[in-house]
Amino acid sequence: MCAVSLFFSVRIAAGITGIFIIILLVFLTAFFMAGLAYRISLLLPNEVIYETVMNAIVLPVFFLSTAQFPIEGISGVLEVAVNINPFTHVINVLRELILYGTTQTSSLIFVLMFFVVMGGIGFTWALHGLEKN
Repeated sequence: MCAVSLFFSVRIAAGITGIFIIILLVFLTAFFMAGLAYRISLLLPNEVIYETVMNAIVLPVFFLSTAQFPIEGISGVLEVAVNINPFTHVINVLRELILYGTTQTSSLIFVLMFFVVMGGIGFTWALHGLEKN
C-alpha cells in the first residue's frame, strides 16, 4: 500500500521516526487482533459461524471508532462508546502522525502500552486455546 500511495502523491508528515512508530502501531494492533481472531476460531465449530461472529465483532468496533468520523460531532452514549473503543485511540494517533507528523507523547505511550498488554493477552489466550485442542 505504501508503494501504491506514492503514485497518488501521498506524503506522510511523520518522517522516518514517525514511519517506524506507524509500522509498530499497525503491527501491535494486528498482533492483538490475530490472537483474538485465532482464539475465537478455536472456540467455534466451523468457518461459517466464525465469519458470522467475526462480522458481529469487527463491524461494530470499526463503526464505533473514529475511522469514519471525528469525535467532535458526537455526544451522549455514542461518545462514551467511541471513547471506550481502543481502536479510536490508535486511529487518532496514526492520523496525527500521518497528517501532522507529531502526536501527544502521552497518547502515544498509552496506545503503545495498551496494545502491548492486549497483544500479550490475546497471544496468551490463543496459545492456551491451542494447547487445549
